[in-house]
Amino acid sequence: MVKIYRLLGPDGKPCESSVLGDLGGNSKARIYGKLTCPSANAALVKGYARHRVFFSSEEDAIAAGYRPCGRCMRAQYARWNIGGVPGSVNYPWLTLPK
Repeated sequence: MVKIYRLLGPDGKPCESSVLGDLGGNSKARIYGKLTCPSANAALVKGYARHRVFFSSEEDAIAAGYRPCGRCMRAQYARWNIGGVPGSVNYPWLTLPK
């Protein structure tokens, strides 16, 4: 029997996949990062698990309106934090830093 994983698709809606997602995210803060992120894993004991979502790719996370984690995805976060034109080739994120 094949294990089925529940991921978020690019439209931000849940979808089923036979492949485990590559990235995790926080649905409340709308942040995505690596599954090995020390910040995310430390937050699991504080109840973060109920807000955790998974993505098959960074493109799906971005399309769903999430931004990169500042701890485990530093290069992407630095690029996001500079700002730009949302959705452009050089700036794919849909949300801008505050």
